[in-house]
Amino acid sequence: MNFRFDYRGWHFHIGLSRSVRASGVCSDVGNGKHILMWDFDNVPGDDVVYALSEVQEKHHLSSIYLINTGLPRYYHAYCFTARKWPEVLYILADTKFLDQVYFKIGVIRGFFTLRYSKKEGRRFRQETVLTSPIPQDVDPFQLTHLVKYWTKRL
Repeated sequence: MNFRFDYRGWHFHIGLSRSVRASGVCSDVGNGKHILMWDFDNVPGDDVVYALSEVQEKHHLSSIYLINTGLPRYYHAYCFTARKWPEVLYILADTKFLDQVYFKIGVIRGFFTLRYSKKEGRRFRQETVLTSPIPQDVDPFQLTHLVKYWTKRL
């Protein structure tokens, strides 16, 4: 439900939506570097794999872990290679089918966040690993930038 009122150049807006509390991990690993994290909404799995394979080869990335978020055609992907913020933005912007709302919010905040908690009982499922001979330089178990936030229900 939304309520909007405009008056002489002033805009007043109130919105009400169903949301749930979630736990997420952030891309920031310190020293101005970030791991690569992608969010794909309503994209066929084959298209996601193709898009990630393209950027992995083009940008010389380590293995990419693709996870289904519990709904068909909804995916998260992680690459545990640390890159400087401008390079992360370039790589993500270069990725076909990336969720643009996810990208815009990350750009504004200065880091990306992906949910790791269940959402309405849906569990994550590992889809595939796009292997690479390039070694990862971040241990996923050492990620410490964790947050709790509100997200829309699907």
